Amino acid sequence: MKDSGGRPYRDSMYWENLNIAQFPGTGSYGIPKMLPCSGIEVEKWVSFNAASTCPASRRRFTGVHFWVDDEHFRRAWSHPRQTLRLLTQFGAVCSPEFSVYDAFPAALRIYNMYRNAWLARYWAEEGINVVPSVLWSYADGADFMWDCYPEQSVVALSTVGCMNSKAGQAWLERGVTEMQERLRPVLVLLHGKKPESLTVPFMPVPTFSSVMRRRIEAG
Repeated sequence: MKDSGGRPYRDSMYWENLNIAQFPGTGSYGIPKMLPCSGIEVEKWVSFNAASTCPASRRRFTGVHFWVDDEHFRRAWSHPRQTLRLLTQFGAVCSPEFSVYDAFPAALRIYNMYRNAWLARYWAEEGINVVPSVLWSYADGADFMWDCYPEQSVVALSTVGCMNSKAGQAWLERGVTEMQERLRPVLVLLHGKKPESLTVPFMPVPTFSSVMRRRIEAG
């Protein structure tokens, strides 16, 4: 169907950002493929909700991550062009992490992974150095999540909150093993404690609690 101007109808309306960009899909659900990251050169990382307060003179030496609650970065999806203008000022950006918990309905996991991958691809195509931030789920039918990640790339991983129980730790170790087998990452930006199964090179990304602890210890 076309609009009055002869354009495909979906291109003339909002339609979940299809009017802004469309990318080749992977797997059963047409989720965009993230582009690989070959390296990063940043001195520190800030969360997306703190990015706008980062001094302009420091932004190109700073990376932005999304290891915060979804509510703090919903505007990245609802206002993608505005977000792009902000993120292009930074040295690197992790892909967003709209949640894909095992307890979520399958439709919500699919939608959130689509948003994660679409934004990562959109930013990369616009010249941002995007680090794929790896998520997974072991609910039924969740194997599709691996399809959108590139192989032999720098990737990011947060383990915060995953080692609070034996079940959580087992889930984490299983996923890290599978990540290494499927994606063969060249480097992992690690936010949180190191899993025992992580064997590839990694670079620590300080957590909020560790930064605050060092500040307190330093007076």
